Amino acid sequence: MGYVHSMARFYQWWLKHQFNMNLKVECDILPVIPGKIFDRMSIGYLIRDHNQRGKGIYHFYLSYSKPIWTDCPIEGYTAENFGLMLWKRPASSLSDELRVKFFADSNCAAVSHLISHEILRMKGKAKREYFGEVHRVWNDHLHLRLPFIYFNDSYRVVSKESLYRFVTLDIRQVHSQ
Repeated sequence: MGYVHSMARFYQWWLKHQFNMNLKVECDILPVIPGKIFDRMSIGYLIRDHNQRGKGIYHFYLSYSKPIWTDCPIEGYTAENFGLMLWKRPASSLSDELRVKFFADSNCAAVSHLISHEILRMKGKAKREYFGEVHRVWNDHLHLRLPFIYFNDSYRVVSKESLYRFVTLDIRQVHSQ
């Protein structure tokens, strides 16, 4: 899927510019048939797959089903250089512009949340910082009207009213960054 590939490239750029980290980012949509329990991959399988890719890669998997276990409000799971989250799809067919907006609003912001957990952990922050602070900022975005950050195709910050392709949490609001 074109959007997923472009989102992975964006997050590689975002990590460099927001966290001063050069880390390759890869992403896959899991080839899973919804409702077929025996066709779902286990966390163990995904971690083995990830380990074969090497430690120099942050890899996240997008799933059409919720992870069985999560302690994160975005319905995701994170471990060392690894993320797994629910990938939301539009209920009906949309124009290309509206589909990109849907993916940016519904999924891309959540990916920034998940990646932020791991990057702050990698930087040696305590759990209350890499976990609690990211959740505090996420809640501020959802409930206190703290605006998300919107980026266009050229990775320039734009307003929500503009054409945008990517959405992230405002990492500057994380006090432990």
